Amino acid sequence: MKRKDIQPIYAETYRRRKRTRKVVFGIFLLILVLGSIGYAWRWHQKQILEKYPIRGVSINQNNGYIDFESLKNRGVRFVYIKATQGAAFTDDSFLSNFQRSQGSQLPVGVYHYFSFSSSPTAQFKNFVRQVKFNTGSLPICITIQYYGTYNEDSVHWQSARKNMRSLVHKMRRYYQRPVVISATRSILSRLEIQASAKRQFWVTDGQLGRPNGDATFLQATNKQDFRLDHQVVFLPMAVFNGNTKQWHQYLDEQVGS
Repeated sequence: MKRKDIQPIYAETYRRRKRTRKVVFGIFLLILVLGSIGYAWRWHQKQILEKYPIRGVSINQNNGYIDFESLKNRGVRFVYIKATQGAAFTDDSFLSNFQRSQGSQLPVGVYHYFSFSSSPTAQFKNFVRQVKFNTGSLPICITIQYYGTYNEDSVHWQSARKNMRSLVHKMRRYYQRPVVISATRSILSRLEIQASAKRQFWVTDGQLGRPNGDATFLQATNKQDFRLDHQVVFLPMAVFNGNTKQWHQYLDEQVGS
């Protein structure tokens, strides 16, 4: 009978440790590569963002107490405050947010969430009851997003186009102000509208650094961190699609609208 070649126990232990070291080194190398890619991506995004010096945020009742002066000190140049949604919902913090925003002297606008199921008249009345004439100095914003069971296929686009245009017309006629429509490129295309001085676009999925000539505002991120009063708050951040000189010209135009 042939004698089996029996390996010492310490030889198997050595091979096991060697495999473990290879696995650990591989994981470390993967983490290093992913970290480098993440750093490079963040650096690239920061470089692109620097092309848009005018940055602003959107706030609503879920954000709690916001110190507008602190926002201003953190480089925020404009703020949009949620007022209403659909035909019945009102933001509980709207009035207090708006009143406190005035002390910061930041350009302020207000926004309304469009409802696919409510009439434009009911939505307009809800907005006026809540806002009255506390509209700030920026165009009134109408935000159009899918919600609930509504998606690209379930929205009745003929009705949505008609209701949206009616609501924009009512807002403009009553307040004598421009309106900016906040939506994705796909929704704006479905609505079959063109940007103008009186009806502006806030593109929520436009790529920064790419041509977006018809957009007044571009969404930069849905969760930007700001350190305010020794605490960090996360707010959606948008940018004005232009430089500082164009921003001041834009503000002057809104006053004259």
